[in-house]
Amino acid sequence: MKYYLLLVLTSLMWAGNFVTGKFLVGHTSALTITDLRWAIADVLLFPVVWVADRKLLPPLRALLPLALMGLTGVIAFNLFTYLALQHTTPDNVGLISALNPVAIAIASFIFLQERLRIRQISGMLVSLFGVIVVVTKGHLTALAHFQVNTGVGLMLVAVGSWGLYAVAGRFAMKHVSAYGATLWAGVLGVIFMLPFDLPRLSFHQLNVPFWSSIFYTAIGGTVVAMIVWNIGIQRVGGTQSGIFLNFNPIFTAGLAYLLMGETIHISQVVGTLIVIAGVSLFAIQRRQKQKPDRVSVRQLA
Repeated sequence: MKYYLLLVLTSLMWAGNFVTGKFLVGHTSALTITDLRWAIADVLLFPVVWVADRKLLPPLRALLPLALMGLTGVIAFNLFTYLALQHTTPDNVGLISALNPVAIAIASFIFLQERLRIRQISGMLVSLFGVIVVVTKGHLTALAHFQVNTGVGLMLVAVGSWGLYAVAGRFAMKHVSAYGATLWAGVLGVIFMLPFDLPRLSFHQLNVPFWSSIFYTAIGGTVVAMIVWNIGIQRVGGTQSGIFLNFNPIFTAGLAYLLMGETIHISQVVGTLIVIAGVSLFAIQRRQKQKPDRVSVRQLA
């Protein structure tokens, strides 16, 4: 249960990224936001890893999956998400992000042979329907006017990248802790990005709101969220962790209400309850049927 609560916390932290991300893309490029966010996060992660693991350097056999984590989860997912926010609305980005659990399930099935049972598939579909209710505010006919524009295409690439990141994380965390995986995926990601980012580095209006948003994404949306996410991947698996990402649009709507004065509709409350029901249906089945497998997951870590 505690790992489920940690995954809900992760969703809350990442929902804040959708709110701050739309603001940040008006001040600098998507690549610079990603680079700066992770550079700050890496500095903060070094002492965390040292205290938790009593060592910093990962074994050589972990470098390939860590590099893949850096390319997919640090660079591709964040870069394409921020690019998508330049071309479409946060609501559309939130709706497409609801496909993250599907991407993780597909990638886990292909690379890890994780299989889904009927009840888990049902829970995923129920949860996805709840997300649609939240994002459309109950006006399901609005989906008929949903346009596949550049922003939507970019967000679909981001979703696919996240599925691969979850799989790479499982392989990496056979050799390093969740803390070490988060740190070195970030370090390698920043190293990969710097040659492309530095020649075009530029900012607009470096004011207090900008730096507040950057430090939120670095601390809450990266250090805290990524460590907790990787712990979830390590302990309960990628497919089961992924279903909790359906809380992202719900928390995004809640934060928009608190921080931006947007209205909460009764349909969004209903949609939230549907998502919770779907997540419960998915998670309970996994826990009942595959409880012995949790031991093997710990042994791999």
